[in-house]
Amino acid sequence: GRGTYKMRYGHRGINVPVVEHATGRVAITSQNHGFAVVGEPGERFDSDFGTAVVSHFCPNDNTVEGLTCLETPAFSVQYHPEAAAGPHDAATLFDRFAGLMAQHRDSALNSARGGIG
Repeated sequence: GRGTYKMRYGHRGINVPVVEHATGRVAITSQNHGFAVVGEPGERFDSDFGTAVVSHFCPNDNTVEGLTCLETPAFSVQYHPEAAAGPHDAATLFDRFAGLMAQHRDSALNSARGGIG
């Protein structure tokens, strides 16, 4: 896995910006963490699950805020992607997760049918 480090000043509180590297989309997030993953925005690296990329970062200090596996349907973020009360800036993460699950389900159903359908 990737290394981690203790941040000099953790991300604690509301209104912490996070940028999705691929799109430039900014989400205003709520956070509470004092450690971060080593990496640079957009950096690709090998993982136990295939190639992955640093997908999200905080523009205040370039802290890694998200990772995405490119060969496995998995991703993570290091902030609270609120689904209800409060800002909905990160709602696309839930859509993305639901899409990955539907894609995996459809792939599994197709395999169970012997590739038919």
